Amino acid sequence: MAAASAAAEANGERVAEILVRDDAPKLLAALKEMKDGLDLVRGKVEAITRKVKENQLPTANGIGYLEAKNHLLLGYCQDIVYYLLRKAKGLSVDGHPVVRSLVEIRLFLEKIRPIDKKAEYQIQKLTNAADGATAREKAGNEDVKGKGEHLDEEDLLKYRPNPDMMNTKSAPDGQDNDGIYRPPKFMPASIDDEDKRRKQDSRKDKAIARMAKENPYIKEMIDAAADRPEEWKETVGDESKEFVRYMRQREEQEKQEEELFTRAPVTKRDKQIEKRIRRQLNGLGGLTDGFDLGMNMLFDGDKEDGGGSSKSHGKSGKRKKHQKSSSKKRKRH
Repeated sequence: MAAASAAAEANGERVAEILVRDDAPKLLAALKEMKDGLDLVRGKVEAITRKVKENQLPTANGIGYLEAKNHLLLGYCQDIVYYLLRKAKGLSVDGHPVVRSLVEIRLFLEKIRPIDKKAEYQIQKLTNAADGATAREKAGNEDVKGKGEHLDEEDLLKYRPNPDMMNTKSAPDGQDNDGIYRPPKFMPASIDDEDKRRKQDSRKDKAIARMAKENPYIKEMIDAAADRPEEWKETVGDESKEFVRYMRQREEQEKQEEELFTRAPVTKRDKQIEKRIRRQLNGLGGLTDGFDLGMNMLFDGDKEDGGGSSKSHGKSGKRKKHQKSSSKKRKRH
């Protein structure tokens, strides 16, 4: 029994020696890096601790996020020290809680890295404001005050205007600098009426096509030329389908107006339908279809031939008034 225990101890010592021999180079490199980091941290911590003890660095009302991050970093450093201590003693760290703690803290630090980037500007701004306030409080004597003014002047001089960057107003070639102001000469801009004419032509073509489509005589000629069957429509008097449909629509519209207590909007198409039905009821039929449109096109052509003079405008205005009065007389009859 004693021999077995002695053999187990010897085996454990042998395993420990193998682990130390394998991990010794890594441990030495880690210890060297750790020593350099600790020296740097010790110098900064001693300076900060001295300021805190002298009440030169108030820690109240700080940023909670930075305090939590400092606690995480402190715990991470403690776990690393304990991990290296076990490595130095040759003890195994497989399954040890310190490894789990190191992984968790490292995960937290990786997760808060985007927050560091977003809060970096605000933290830097607050730090600069605090440093400026501390510097102004310390500026009690004239030397420090003059130095502060000099620093302020240096900061403000960054935003001064630079005369070298200004454009010099040199006189153009061939002009004497006699001190007399001469306005710049620009080429007169010519207005191109090509687009306007193109729009007018397109509008006329559409109007002619619409007039031809609505004119029953032209439609009959097209149907006859195409050898189409004749279509019979009841379009005379109050027996036409269009009149019945219009009256039904008007009744529904009036009913809707009475229910909603609002006037229904009347579109341009509704006015045209009402006008055509009135002509049919008066016995005119389709004799004057497209007459107003053709007259308007004729007057527009006269305007273009006259070059837009005041006389042509006056004549076209009189013709339009005469046309309106004649259409009113036809409606009365």
